[in-house]
Amino acid sequence: MASIRDVAKKANVAACTVSRVLNGTAHVAPETKMKIEQAMKELNYIPNELARGMFRQRAGIIAMLVPNIRHPFFSSLAGYMEKELYECGYKLMLCSTDDDLEREQEYMNMLKSNIVDGVIMGVNSLDDSEYESFQKPLVMLDYQVNQQIPVVASNHGLGGRLAAEEFIRSGCKSVIHICGESKKKVLSYESHEELERVLQEHKIACRRVTIPWNDFDFDGYLGLAKTILQESPEIDGLMSADMPCTAFLKAAVQLGKRIPEDFCAVSYDGTYVVNMNLIDITTIKQPVKEIAKQTIAVLKSLLEGKAPRQNRYALKVSLVKGSTTRTATNSL
Repeated sequence: MASIRDVAKKANVAACTVSRVLNGTAHVAPETKMKIEQAMKELNYIPNELARGMFRQRAGIIAMLVPNIRHPFFSSLAGYMEKELYECGYKLMLCSTDDDLEREQEYMNMLKSNIVDGVIMGVNSLDDSEYESFQKPLVMLDYQVNQQIPVVASNHGLGGRLAAEEFIRSGCKSVIHICGESKKKVLSYESHEELERVLQEHKIACRRVTIPWNDFDFDGYLGLAKTILQESPEIDGLMSADMPCTAFLKAAVQLGKRIPEDFCAVSYDGTYVVNMNLIDITTIKQPVKEIAKQTIAVLKSLLEGKAPRQNRYALKVSLVKGSTTRTATNSL
């Protein structure tokens, strides 16, 4: 593997001149710069980005921690984050913690070094003091640590209300909603709280089922759905994330229920999963692309030493009607 000295020798310049070209720290005559770049190309020389980052005090890398990269929402969000960062001159380092506290702590310890310029935190298993004491620019996703660290999320209260109103219009009498288990109050819980509040106002039964985030794949959700629907045949409405929603719809059909006459469903997220079904699923769509754009905009401000304009950014969700809810004239 070629070294900086090999490049200098081939270009007939001093090694410090090659270093200046690589780091952009001083003016180098255009013809000399061309000779160095040609030598690098011929030798297939690849600069040591870590060393350059330490020299410039800029690594050009942003880390993003997610609880599970297999989750459709986080995989979609990571894709948009990578695109936005690349256009801003940064590379994305994606870290999946599998919702494991010890694993998250190991990643945090690693990121405290000079390996990244900033962090997008999509997990929150650690004590809040870990995030508060973090010395690099940090943006939280869906969890508010304090009034100093900015957080970007969907307007989940609106999402819960839109879902509740759709169940009311559909004439549902007994609604179940699937919620991920957390010791902390993540902002996405606001959708469940608002769903319960609105449905209770309209005297509609509402039951929350809490499950660990990473306990189920599709088959696991399918088994859970069959158990719940068999034990509680009166359930005629469901709100959940995309994957469990598709599993519940399949279980309902297998148990002889008609969609949407006997069983209605509203999916929450609106990722690619809802487009993989033969039936159009009514969905509360999170603005994943806009979440990525807003997160990067806030992070860029922090990287430039500017205070964010606000502490919490709540982006508007939307209702996308499908054929898993009923058209009705019930008043709200």
